[in-house]
Amino acid sequence: MIIGASSGIESETTRVLALRGARVIMGVRNMAAGRDVRDAMELDLSSLASVRKFASDLNSTGLPLNLLINNAGVMVMPCTLSTDKVELQFATNHLGHFLLTNLLLDHMRKTAGESRKEGRIINVSSDAHHFTYREGIRFDKLNDEEG
Repeated sequence: MIIGASSGIESETTRVLALRGARVIMGVRNMAAGRDVRDAMELDLSSLASVRKFASDLNSTGLPLNLLINNAGVMVMPCTLSTDKVELQFATNHLGHFLLTNLLLDHMRKTAGESRKEGRIINVSSDAHHFTYREGIRFDKLNDEEG
């Protein structure tokens, strides 16, 4: 499972894993970007409802889950709130991945027990944190439309 696999490094990761025989399910915000892929599922990490639906749909497939690569993200967005009224970048890059990982943990544990292979969770990041406010995350402003 690769989250945000429609372009960039995640697209190449998907290609290489598929070439090595892995069945890869892509979580993509824009289904048009995943139209040429056999197993793409819609996922908007900025929406907690979308994350819950994606996890529920995936958990109900019965497919094994050995690897979760959390790679989707947005950067340098204008101050916008998500549908859950949280700053969009924080909702997408942090809360969405956190919720998704937690909703898939039991599925991954079950797969590990059945396959006797330990599951892996990979969180891809960047050095974009260098472009933040000097005082760090403004937790008091996360739900403020003024930013």
